[in-house]
Amino acid sequence: MSIQQRIMSGLAANTFGQAVTIGSQILLTPLFFKYWGAAKYGEWLILSSIPAYLSMADLGIGSAAGNEMTMRAGAGDRVGAQQTFRGAGLVFAGASALVLLIGFLAAAYSYNARQSGSSLISPQEAGLVMVGLSLSVLVSFGNGLMLAGFRCSEHNALGISLGNLSRLAEAVVMGALLIAQQSPVVLCFGALLAKLVALGMQMVILRRLSPWLHHPRAPADKTLVKRLIGPSVGFMAFPLGHALALQGPILVIGAVLGSPAVAMFSAMRTLARLPVQITNIFNNSVWPEMSRAYGSGDLALLRSLHRGSWGLTLSLTLMAGVSLWLLGPWVAHLWLGPTGVYDGHVLMALIAASVISSVWTASYVVMAAINAHTRMGIFFVIANALSLGAMYALAHALGWAGIFMPMMVAELVLMAWVLPQVIQTTQDSMARFLHSAMIEGPRRLVQRITNWPR
Repeated sequence: MSIQQRIMSGLAANTFGQAVTIGSQILLTPLFFKYWGAAKYGEWLILSSIPAYLSMADLGIGSAAGNEMTMRAGAGDRVGAQQTFRGAGLVFAGASALVLLIGFLAAAYSYNARQSGSSLISPQEAGLVMVGLSLSVLVSFGNGLMLAGFRCSEHNALGISLGNLSRLAEAVVMGALLIAQQSPVVLCFGALLAKLVALGMQMVILRRLSPWLHHPRAPADKTLVKRLIGPSVGFMAFPLGHALALQGPILVIGAVLGSPAVAMFSAMRTLARLPVQITNIFNNSVWPEMSRAYGSGDLALLRSLHRGSWGLTLSLTLMAGVSLWLLGPWVAHLWLGPTGVYDGHVLMALIAASVISSVWTASYVVMAAINAHTRMGIFFVIANALSLGAMYALAHALGWAGIFMPMMVAELVLMAWVLPQVIQTTQDSMARFLHSAMIEGPRRLVQRITNWPR
């Protein structure tokens, strides 16, 4: 398979993945509202947001190891790739033990915290859900290891597709169990079973496609953590930052405004982030071309790609945002039904934050494509952590305004921090960049992508 074919296959696989993400959110959210109600759904969101932080227990070593496996396999060093593969397996085993420990502690805390409350999810159910969600994180570690194997053996698109099929199966099972009016515990462990079956299929397929990755057995690389801890920090920072940005407000809103507000906020954010899902596909498609341009020293091409990507992202997100805002009440009623909730001010604020986030992400991709993302990742975490602290401090007095003011400030600060760095890296000027990005860049970029496979 040629490089162009692998790129186009990856684009198709990522498009399918975004379709699964958007489709799952669109289909499951109204089912949660219909069969559980806003309050119970809000409690579920609060519980499920906590294990999201446990997915970072591998310290980002998995992502760094996946890159190294691919580089070693590309250089013909299959033994080295297998050693890294097995070393990553040891890291995941240690991370799994840590996740289980924290998961059981969180389950005990959830059980005790609900003993004196009047929650719709009982203490016993909350404890079991926390255990089930922690086990789901372990399965996700396995999925990450399998994806690294597919990637290094030149089957990256297949690995991505299988992972997305796993998420699709999980969503289908959850939807069926909601319609059957099952409890949160049954829902949690039903989804876990679907993920386990999918992981088993991935393991079988990888062994058949890449037997060299398993036989003859090479010893695990036990120096993996020491050698890759540097690059892993950059990879770990962004999931942590995203967890703070996406799951953090859920916890703050739940603590200050209550679980019904959590359910409404989550639904409005799902709508507001639809343009972000679309632009992510686009950014991931341009990413390899940026790396190639920088590697060849073609800064003119890199500037053109950045300008076009930035301008096109701004145009698409603004048009989509205005459409969502105007059609918001109708879309919410059609999507969520009479049991759903809608707040135009919350949706408008979330759309504005999503537009700003999409724009600075279009610039961040340049830094990530040339492996200069570590400082950006650390700054991303700091900005979102400070924003989350400000939300908690202000929400008591200002309500929703106390949630959205820090959120907007964080997004604007991130854009103001990353854009000048990219301008300097590409040897551009702010005036020329803004003129070209707003007027010429999107048109040229569309033309370039149209001719990409040739």
